[in-house]
Amino acid sequence: MDESSYRLLEQVVARYDEADEPVRPERLATTVDGDAESVRERLGRLERCELVASVDDGVRPTVTARELLALDIDDPGVLVIDTGEGC
Repeated sequence: MDESSYRLLEQVVARYDEADEPVRPERLATTVDGDAESVRERLGRLERCELVASVDDGVRPTVTARELLALDIDDPGVLVIDTGEGC
């Protein structure tokens, strides 16, 4: 997992916890300095890794995402997740 996807996942969890509702890619784009389309693409990869789930018109973090973030990894660039699904 690259660092930008890890940081995006952190933002999904934070924004979801703040609002207690699905997080829209457009809202995430403003917090991670990206455009909504690239955020959607990265969210798709996170979904294939079962770290986020699509709901309504946004995403929510999964239990797996929360467990991963709880590991408090210093360098997410060395984190490797391979499910064979291209996540």
